[in-house]
Amino acid sequence: MSESSFLYHVLKDKLPTSSEIELHLFDFCNLRCTFCGQDHESKEGMQLISDKIPPVNDFISKNSIKSHIINIMGGEIFNDEVPDHLFKDYERLATEIHEHALSLGHQCTFNWVTNLVYKNSSRVSNLLATLKGKGISTNLSTSYDFSGRKTTLWKEELFKQNLELFKDNIYTVGFVMTKPTIQFLLNENDPYFDYLYSHFPIYFDFYVPEKTARFLMPSDQDMLDAYLFLAKRYPKVSPVKELLTRRENTMTCYSLNKLTLLPSGKEVKCRYLKYEAKDFHHPVDYASNENIVTAHLEENGCLGCEWFERCSFRCFVQADWSTRVKTPECFFKTFFAEVIGDSNEVQTWN
Repeated sequence: MSESSFLYHVLKDKLPTSSEIELHLFDFCNLRCTFCGQDHESKEGMQLISDKIPPVNDFISKNSIKSHIINIMGGEIFNDEVPDHLFKDYERLATEIHEHALSLGHQCTFNWVTNLVYKNSSRVSNLLATLKGKGISTNLSTSYDFSGRKTTLWKEELFKQNLELFKDNIYTVGFVMTKPTIQFLLNENDPYFDYLYSHFPIYFDFYVPEKTARFLMPSDQDMLDAYLFLAKRYPKVSPVKELLTRRENTMTCYSLNKLTLLPSGKEVKCRYLKYEAKDFHHPVDYASNENIVTAHLEENGCLGCEWFERCSFRCFVQADWSTRVKTPECFFKTFFAEVIGDSNEVQTWN
């Protein structure tokens, strides 16, 4: 049995029930977030949006799973400086992929990933209405950050205004778990976060290391502290909520069944920046994450762990980062021991 076949065999019950298709249309953006390594002046890809339809349709055609989450992002795809005609390209992109999937008996959900900092919200409203009128499942995903986004370009009131305007279309409000974000979460107070927690689905995502990783990369102890804090204070935040309330969880990582298309059209998995070999413990493979997934399972004894079924695993790219500061044992194992204990019972905290 090949390494690939073995990996998919041992993880067959841990794989997500949908594939993920991540479309980076262009890097052009109105913000300059510290945790983002894109070239936000670049307009590469704006003329290539329709070119992404064939590889997406091919990926869907060859996929044994019939559910697909399609995350479409920039840069900022709804930036006020983006020309109107691109919105017709967005409509065509979603429509043709949807119709192809439907012809195969597949289902797609289109998430438009946006920072919500724009004045021309009617273009977004019209796009969503048009797609929904065609029977296309579509919504918005946005994000909030305690520190890395609040530069002079960040228009907080505009964000809040659009969040309320599109509140019925918000799939999730994401947070990137950088070291500064975790430190703020543990030591400071942001009343608006409490509002977000009460009114929207919240997701705390792993930080994928890039060129500013020496400032932003959290240690494993940072991650453990954050998860313990969230379990106590904000237990409905995902993915902590699932760890508390389910005895069996799938992986949060989709990379074993994922297509990522960069603005140029290049196909990768998760790693789309130009890394150096010294950045990781194992060889960098832009086409597959199988080697680092296998290494993580082996090095942490995941298959024999008592929390294997409950654990949703971590970001494998982050786990393989060469300068990551580790805890003596997997931080998830410590988290489960402290929060769940020996009973492995479902938690019902409010």
